[in-house]
Amino acid sequence: MSSRPRLEVHKFGGTSVGDAARIADVAAILDEAAGSARIVAIASAMSGVTDALVEAAARAAAGLGEEALGAVDDLRRRHLDTLRALGTGDDVEVAAEIERLVREAGDLLRAVLHLGELTGRSRDRLLAAGEKLSVRLLAAALRARGRAAAAVDADGFLQTDGRFGEADPVVAAGDPAVLGALGPLLERDAVPVVTGYCGRAPDGATVTLGRGGSDLSATVLGAALAADEVTIWTDVDGVYSADPRIVPDARVLEHLHFREAAEMSYYGAKVLHPRSMIPVADPGIPVRIRNAFRPSAPGTRVDARFSPGSLPVKAVTAVRRQALVSVEGKGMSGVPGVAARLFGALAQHGISVTMISQSSSESTICLAVAAEDAASAETALKRAFMTDLSRGAVEEIAVRRAVGLVAAVGLGMAHTPGIAARLFGALGRRRINVVAIAQGSSELNVSLAIAEGDVDAAVRAIHDEFGLHRIDTGEDSSTGLDLVLLGFGKIGRALVRLVGERERHVVERFGLEPRIVAIADRSAFLFRPAGLTPSVIRDAAAAKESGRGLGTLPGAVALERPADLVRHVLQYRLRRPVLIDVTDAGGTVEAFLEAFGRRCDVVTANKKPLAGDHAVFRALLDRAAESGRILKAEATVGAGLPVIDTLEMLLATGDRPTSAEGCLSGTLGFVTSRLEDGAPLSEAVAEAIAAGYTEPDPVADLSGADVARKAIILGRFTGLAGAGADVRLEGLVDPALAGLDRDALLARLRDEYDRPIAERVRSAAEDGGRLRYVARVAAGTIEVGPRVVPVDSPLATLRGTDNMIVFSSERYRDRPLVVRGPGAGVEVTAMGVLGDVLRIAAERR
Repeated sequence: MSSRPRLEVHKFGGTSVGDAARIADVAAILDEAAGSARIVAIASAMSGVTDALVEAAARAAAGLGEEALGAVDDLRRRHLDTLRALGTGDDVEVAAEIERLVREAGDLLRAVLHLGELTGRSRDRLLAAGEKLSVRLLAAALRARGRAAAAVDADGFLQTDGRFGEADPVVAAGDPAVLGALGPLLERDAVPVVTGYCGRAPDGATVTLGRGGSDLSATVLGAALAADEVTIWTDVDGVYSADPRIVPDARVLEHLHFREAAEMSYYGAKVLHPRSMIPVADPGIPVRIRNAFRPSAPGTRVDARFSPGSLPVKAVTAVRRQALVSVEGKGMSGVPGVAARLFGALAQHGISVTMISQSSSESTICLAVAAEDAASAETALKRAFMTDLSRGAVEEIAVRRAVGLVAAVGLGMAHTPGIAARLFGALGRRRINVVAIAQGSSELNVSLAIAEGDVDAAVRAIHDEFGLHRIDTGEDSSTGLDLVLLGFGKIGRALVRLVGERERHVVERFGLEPRIVAIADRSAFLFRPAGLTPSVIRDAAAAKESGRGLGTLPGAVALERPADLVRHVLQYRLRRPVLIDVTDAGGTVEAFLEAFGRRCDVVTANKKPLAGDHAVFRALLDRAAESGRILKAEATVGAGLPVIDTLEMLLATGDRPTSAEGCLSGTLGFVTSRLEDGAPLSEAVAEAIAAGYTEPDPVADLSGADVARKAIILGRFTGLAGAGADVRLEGLVDPALAGLDRDALLARLRDEYDRPIAERVRSAAEDGGRLRYVARVAAGTIEVGPRVVPVDSPLATLRGTDNMIVFSSERYRDRPLVVRGPGAGVEVTAMGVLGDVLRIAAERR
């Protein structure tokens, strides 16, 4: 038994058939679709034609015959010119049809001129001419491609209730009239090209279907024919998560439920009209919204499936030009029928309510109406409640104008705690006041009434809060703290271990679940939006420990620049993303800026971005502030010590640092301790390398470059050393030794530095002091280098990898503030980075 042939309905709007080129493109789309399915095409009038007919009708009713008939002549010329431009080969027959339809339209306008009245019957028959002209052109274009096609007028078979201007079809599945009109064409694989927007009244008159009429034509015919799919071709790529004119990075939604699409349409989104979905919702016929100007785009599929997505809100939409009408009074509480009287009064005046909110005490009912209906609504309600107002049962009927309604839509909101809190939080942070709120028991839509001037900002705030500009990950992770790790050397691997060990603590303390979603080295990165699995992380660690790059692992993505990682990862809808830089690379500034621009916080142990050009440092801080992001850099100065944290507290409480001095290198602290013990420099450095205390290139420590970067960062954060600071640097060794391998470096140290450094240590001891590598930051100056400090100095007491920083300030002038502790080592640095991550968690929870 052969299966039933696939049947599709394709509807094209006015912009899609706006001229000869567009009609030819539509014919190509239909021709391709007809290669794999039977096709029914629905077409609107060419763009601007319906408006021209409306205007012509109005002029005729006003007695302006010349202008009215001139508009029809213009339409005649336009359609004949389009036919000629199409070059279909059957111009004579189609031209005769165009002449007939235009002549009929002219006759209708003359009748209106003669009677001086435009009836609903005449208006609808006149407006239907636009679609009738359009389908004849499209059918001709299809035939020119060798595809059998015929224009079909819906007012000959599509039965409606007969209401002029807003008729509703009364067509069921398997409707005999529909099957009779279209079935024979489909049976011989011809494409019926049917007029949208119009139908047939019970008495045979032509009627129009009102707003969204052509879409309704498509879904009604799709249901009647039991189509496999209905496609609505328009001039946008699909249904967006918000109006892209308000939110430039709004995304096209891949999928919507019928109910979600209906809610979005009701609240102003450019999507199917709610009543257009009624015919297809019950039989479950999917509807796809696609762009006729970009047919390669997949569009948005609307059907009966529920797809929760990674977050409960699917989209944000809004309507403007609203007014809030409040009926208030203690005498309303517990009195049956108040709402019925209210809505009855509005219904009598044809006023539609767009939102309603009622207090639990029943003493206030607040509802939204279109701004143009506000005065009528106020008058109607004051008349309806006149007696109640006079005796004080109703105290006030007030109108607030210039209101907009913003709606968050998504079936995934049902039974998801905290949605309202996040909505109000997002608006509160932008100082947007909510006037009224409404939510149905289905939790499909949360509607907020706000000042009309705040609508755009509110839509952007909610869109951003729920990450709707990012790719859906298919998982709800509202408590996630998603970590993106740039660098997977020793520190990176230690940090990953710490995150795993402290996960339970973070969950209990902050209510957040930290997870590593991406790791990267210089060559490649691994990424999984739901978090990298333990096995993937183990394999990555094993690869790095064996000297292999991440690029050798399955699923790795090649990486040219760190910013590419940020762009790729932050396309996805992560929760509280944090970029962590534990590299020593010099090219991560762009990655930081990219992260801030994409609403991602940054933690860095890499000193180079903050210690380079002062303008770059300033740009990073400014971009973070502008984006509302956090930049943490504790590990750049004190490894695991709370140096920056202490400084930030001083500044936040109004203190002003006057200087900062200390030993900022655990590596050099270890080396100088071993020198005091009598070890030569080369031996002390070899031990530091073996212990993992040094930078990847030990010369960065020995030349003082690493300490100088720390001092510059400290000077910039204190405000003591800005763009013009005088930096004086003396290293233990020549920076030209950089780049040597371990053995070559140690050999040079033995030959050239062991003896002179040992002499400096002995000389310091003879003078009653100790040799320490010291950084000092004061107003406008930074001094870094080896210095002899008194034996009784706090710096002289340092041993091993301990660091110390001494802050002098207006508050700590007589007794400086001292921060002391371990300052070198993989674990210590990883702890410092984790500390910054936890500080961000505390602020973001």
